[in-house]
Amino acid sequence: MAGELRILKFLLQNETRVITRSELLSEVFGYKGEVASRSVDNRIMALRKKLERNRKCPIHFLTVHRVGYKFVR
Repeated sequence: MAGELRILKFLLQNETRVITRSELLSEVFGYKGEVASRSVDNRIMALRKKLERNRKCPIHFLTVHRVGYKFVR
């Protein structure tokens, strides 16, 4: 839950741009260098379950394929 809140806060602070997975891993979780991790994807999925009306067709937590994620109010 704490990781989800940190991601949500970071996305809200940067809602005008697409955030890469590696940036989230670095800025939110403190990982250095390239890390192959699904933790960001899993936490975004958890946020969608909790906050999207239809998690299969999200309107707030958008995936930008091959780039990362973007939050839209």
